[in-house]
Amino acid sequence: MSAIGLERLQFMVGEWNIKAYNMGETGEWEDSPLPKHTEIETLFDGKFLQEREVKMQVGEQRISFFIMWSYDKYREIYKMLACDNQDGLADILEGNFEGETITVSNLETGTAMLDEQGQSIYLRLSSTKNHEDSFTDVMYESTDQGKSWVAVYRAVHTRVV
Repeated sequence: MSAIGLERLQFMVGEWNIKAYNMGETGEWEDSPLPKHTEIETLFDGKFLQEREVKMQVGEQRISFFIMWSYDKYREIYKMLACDNQDGLADILEGNFEGETITVSNLETGTAMLDEQGQSIYLRLSSTKNHEDSFTDVMYESTDQGKSWVAVYRAVHTRVV
């Protein structure tokens, strides 16, 4: 029997070095100076995972954020809460696993941020377990209600030994 609930996310727990990338204007991944490090821990007897404050850089803009994961056992869906110092938005993404990848989005939750014209910018995050000591996050954006997604950020996590 395969693991269910937050047991499936235990591969994220630990201290990690991060190699981060932003999608460049030419459609190629470009190195990002931040983040370089993060820690993910369990809370409330393993009912939640928390990634403490992380500093990220997109272009010239520096953003601080934290993430909390949970599993809704009644709806059988994973939830990720993401909060940052830029928008002050408590963004809720929901989704599930396909193979070794968990994908969550805010398409159904109504917590998308708005651009200058008031248009919703939806987010989707895919986290893939590469092996016991590595996982990769890829963040996508959509401005057409999820009909198409554009990769904007990638972070390769390597466990600190």
